[in-house]
Amino acid sequence: MTGVARALPRTDSMPAVPAGAEDTPEAAVPTPFIRPFPSAAEEPEDAPASPEATEAPPAAETAVAAVKPRGGSGARARRYQETRAKIVDAAAELFAERGFDAVSVVEIARRAGVVEKTVFNHFPMKEGLVFDADPPMREALLEAVRTRPSGESVSAAAGSFVVAAVSLLGTPEAAEGVARMARVIRGSRTLQVREREILGELTDALAALIAEETRAWPGQVEPWLAAHAVLGLYASLLELARDRVLAGVTGPELAGELRRQGRRGLALLQFGLAGYAKRR
Repeated sequence: MTGVARALPRTDSMPAVPAGAEDTPEAAVPTPFIRPFPSAAEEPEDAPASPEATEAPPAAETAVAAVKPRGGSGARARRYQETRAKIVDAAAELFAERGFDAVSVVEIARRAGVVEKTVFNHFPMKEGLVFDADPPMREALLEAVRTRPSGESVSAAAGSFVVAAVSLLGTPEAAEGVARMARVIRGSRTLQVREREILGELTDALAALIAEETRAWPGQVEPWLAAHAVLGLYASLLELARDRVLAGVTGPELAGELRRQGRRGLALLQFGLAGYAKRR
């Protein structure tokens, strides 16, 4: 997300960390919204209803969605997932070697051992090989807001969830994927634009939930402002994680820094938004 966010500055005068900001158990938090190259193992076990469906070409590379019929035998579902995994692995290797924009879908298909239209059947947009069309944490974030306890603000619930999630990028297991993702995204204007779009969609989803809960009138600014602040914190922490991993910082050191910076950012949000949208 080059150009979207920068690391949060160190400011000793920031307010104290709100209660509950450190209470989200890491084991209960999914991986961050925008994750390193999609893993076929994390995708639903759906498969085309027939072998022909696997070969059905989309109208164009810019198609916005693919309809994948559910069902089919377990063997067919496994073949579907295996093919998807091959495509993802081939794309990841090529993007790492030459950059996203320099690699064609034909080259990805050739390395994966499939035809071009099979790649499009699994990923109607080339950007889908890097980003999830529907980030897996979208519903988890919204649920954290829906289920927050009485007296807790939207910024506290959503912000605490974001801090816990991004802190997971500091694990040694995540370092390689984060670094690879950072290099690929920062080398592609196309991916930078798509990442901003995804963050905008997440912001809109959170704002819509806040507006519904607070019964805001159409055009009221507060729901969008609160949502934008939370996703701004996420964007800042994500960029910080990428910067540090590329500089060789990983493991407990990085996880600790992300938590510290996240808590500081969350404290700042709470200082300005603590009284807004408290659960009654």
